[in-house]
Amino acid sequence: MQKDDLAAGRILAALRHGRVSRREALNALTATGLSAAAFHLLGGTAWADAAGQAIGPGGIPLARPNRPVKLPVFRDPIKSGLKPETGGTFNIFNYAEYVDKKLLDAFAKKYDVAVKVTTFDSMDQAITKLSTKAVRNMDVTNIISSRLAQAVAGKLVQPINKDYIPNLAKNCWPQFQSPFYDVDAQYTIPYTIYTTGIGWRSDKVSEDIHKMDNPWSIFWHSEKYKGYVSVLDDSREALALPMLYRGQYDMNTEDPKVIDKALEDLLALVPLCNVKVNITGYQTLPEGTCWLGHNWSGNMLSGVFAYMPKDGDPTQLQYWCAPRGKGPIQNDMWAVCSSAKKPVLAHLWLNFLLDEDNAYHNFIDFNGYQPPQNAITPESLVANKLIPDNLRTAIMTPEDLGSDSLQEAALTNDGLKLWQNAYARFNAG
Repeated sequence: MQKDDLAAGRILAALRHGRVSRREALNALTATGLSAAAFHLLGGTAWADAAGQAIGPGGIPLARPNRPVKLPVFRDPIKSGLKPETGGTFNIFNYAEYVDKKLLDAFAKKYDVAVKVTTFDSMDQAITKLSTKAVRNMDVTNIISSRLAQAVAGKLVQPINKDYIPNLAKNCWPQFQSPFYDVDAQYTIPYTIYTTGIGWRSDKVSEDIHKMDNPWSIFWHSEKYKGYVSVLDDSREALALPMLYRGQYDMNTEDPKVIDKALEDLLALVPLCNVKVNITGYQTLPEGTCWLGHNWSGNMLSGVFAYMPKDGDPTQLQYWCAPRGKGPIQNDMWAVCSSAKKPVLAHLWLNFLLDEDNAYHNFIDFNGYQPPQNAITPESLVANKLIPDNLRTAIMTPEDLGSDSLQEAALTNDGLKLWQNAYARFNAG
């Protein structure tokens, strides 16, 4: 049995590094007599390699902060020294209102190209549209770590040539030179980093959530704020909320019982507080249509930077997030699409976003989501009165990341369906 395990491990390693095709790997696994392993690999369901690491879509191990994964490369990056494409349209696939229009215009002017942004509402929708070719000829896409392996397995994104992206090594936190989900940064560059926590208005919510024994429990004691409570419209984040409330810190569980319990707790919020489901806390909290929200740290800062009414008081906005290992921390990133018609320009877009000045002003002047750049620190932002001291908790440092950090990471196909189906039932209920 040990000999068979080693053989299977070698086959899967060859698949991960692109030395054999998926079909060749399946045939080789079957030839060793491991037909069950071949079946699981074909289905993309949970299995393990010789080291015991769970396998996800395309035979790629499921990356975790304490188990980094080097993704397979199915084609060579573009060659160095190529001239950028000019004329026509450069196509960006992204969330709405996630890059400052001034930055888009500056890039268009610098490289003599029209820039078009096609938007999606969720990462589920983005992956579906890319894989079904509902959107075509996208040059770059925003993406998250939990869906990157799926995008690589589906050949939706292509390897990058970092010769075109010197700002990655020059300006970004060390962790992003080789992140756990993309060892050696073969496919991605970081864009923003954020925690998931609780945002509220201190003039409307009487509890001091910072001092509660279990701050997550506030949502299940929010009857008096009925109609003014929200949870994030995201299949992973929404279901993670009741898990954290129950002290369940495995944000990547594929246990149906845990997921069903989370759904039950989430559904309880509907009659309790008439919970709203959205990702617009950056607007609803400052304008007062939400008083208590399950929120991303970037939404809180964006609310101050761009959406606070002229007569609003930013000191009334509060944000709590759990300490490292007890609450989610995530980052969004950019990748070059396999469908890119302007791949050189796509690389230059990635480098443009990582320019220290561009990253700073996109953050401060527009979206409020912190880029993981060395020059941006909580101390400097507060000292320069760019961030009110009450929202210092919304700013991160490199120390917030590590092998023990809590991150929503890749799932098997079956696991992803469990989460998505449960979330669909919540929306339907």
